[in-house]
Amino acid sequence: MIVDLNHSSPPDTAHDVVIVGGGTVALLLAVLLERQGQRVLVLETGGGSFEAPAQELNHATVTGRAHTGISMARGRALGGTSNLWGGQLTGFVPSDFEAREGVSDAPWPITYQDLLPWYEAVAKELRLADALDENTPQARKLFGDRYPDIPGFTLFLTRWLKEPAMARYFRERLQNAPNLTVLLHAHVTGLDLAADGERVTSVRVARADGTSTAIQGERFVLANGTIEIARLLLASAAEQPHAPWAGNAWVGAGFQDHLEMRGGRVHLLDKPRFLRTFQNIVLGGHKYQPKLRLNTEATTAGADATLNVTGYFAFESSISEHLQHLKVMVKSLRRGGLSHQGLGDMLRHLRGMGSAWVPMIVQYLRHHRIYNPADRGVWLVMHAEQLPRHDSRITLDHQRRDRFGMPLAVLDWRIGGQPEVRAMAAFVRRVGDSLQAAGLARVEIDALLDAEDARVLEHATDTYHQCGGARMGHHPRDGVVDSELRVFGTSNLFVAGAAVFRTSSYANPTFTAMALTARLAEQLHREPVTA
Repeated sequence: MIVDLNHSSPPDTAHDVVIVGGGTVALLLAVLLERQGQRVLVLETGGGSFEAPAQELNHATVTGRAHTGISMARGRALGGTSNLWGGQLTGFVPSDFEAREGVSDAPWPITYQDLLPWYEAVAKELRLADALDENTPQARKLFGDRYPDIPGFTLFLTRWLKEPAMARYFRERLQNAPNLTVLLHAHVTGLDLAADGERVTSVRVARADGTSTAIQGERFVLANGTIEIARLLLASAAEQPHAPWAGNAWVGAGFQDHLEMRGGRVHLLDKPRFLRTFQNIVLGGHKYQPKLRLNTEATTAGADATLNVTGYFAFESSISEHLQHLKVMVKSLRRGGLSHQGLGDMLRHLRGMGSAWVPMIVQYLRHHRIYNPADRGVWLVMHAEQLPRHDSRITLDHQRRDRFGMPLAVLDWRIGGQPEVRAMAAFVRRVGDSLQAAGLARVEIDALLDAEDARVLEHATDTYHQCGGARMGHHPRDGVVDSELRVFGTSNLFVAGAAVFRTSSYANPTFTAMALTARLAEQLHREPVTA
């Protein structure tokens, strides 16, 4: 059931689990727990769709490196940021969880093998298409006689959800599941602790009129996003110095994001084969995007190989704008809605495709590719892992507060600089060598990047992949939560989402965050409630 706090009182029933946040991991957790027989309450700051007053609660100060995602990529509505993203899911690799010289002096408290079954559980829950790789006969058919061989690299195919908006995907469960309640316009402003500080007794929820109410529960999970999780923990600790995490130096620390940057222009040597290899794929109604990552055996202990980097190819053409608008139109129609574009705009985009219609249809039907002629160029685009830093952190501005009285967040995003530049430069050089050896293309590396000049980072942007701030640790001096995602020193407070990441890998963090969430759901199901 979905209840709006602006019009109704909060439910007075008992809750086994109270989830703060109504985004991607929160809704997944809620559905999994309810299915196991738990009584679940979800607290969403916004409404059923985006509203200006809710989005204004994202106001924050950026004091370090410029960061656009803190304002552009935090959706305060049911479904959260899943209302904004494309739905691409990519898992981490085993080395991401291990200690790596120059990156992390200790491994994660869990291993890749611990998480592997939960990746599979999430894929099944979301009806994600089967993974396609060099061992899959169906994938080999996509590329001709054999799976493409790019020396020193793995060509992997990322998978995309058919329905990326989680509130829409789980709509029936959210509306009708008997033990699941979603409370809209419920802005959590604090955590109330028992006298011994080891147990959360309730969360304080602000109403639109400025009054507040306490929501009680047996267990509480913070799943309201990297920035807001750190903000809530810090604000609650400031009010209640006896909170177990009040003196934890890792609360808010270790903030990370991926760096996105064009590494060089690509000059095609064998255009048909290159496009067949790297254009996006649609198979069985599912989208796949080909990307490159270094083979594990190609990685050395040198400074240029410690940070993980992935690359894909951006195709620019004269039909790009028209194709993008038509995609939006088709997506709207498939969802049973109408495009916001007028008839005149749609006709203009249809005509703008010109002679591209025939090859686009042929590519789609015969080769399962999304056609792009690339008549305006091809670029190698990278997503690079950043060096984790304790001084890259989220703090509070107690002089500036939101309309409910909570201090605003302050983000001081910092990156290593030279380590990221070296890793990206090495990646582009190796891609160039491999593509040329394969007879596919020649890569003209960016001049500043080739010189490993740190000024090239002025052209790199964040990717809205916010991680850290409540990292998983081996003990309280090493992190905020333990391997079971429980906040150190507490018995019933947990954190879900990318805030718990120690390192950020090369991959979109959502799939790993959801796998950790599925693991947490099973743990909460099996763990007896502590009175």
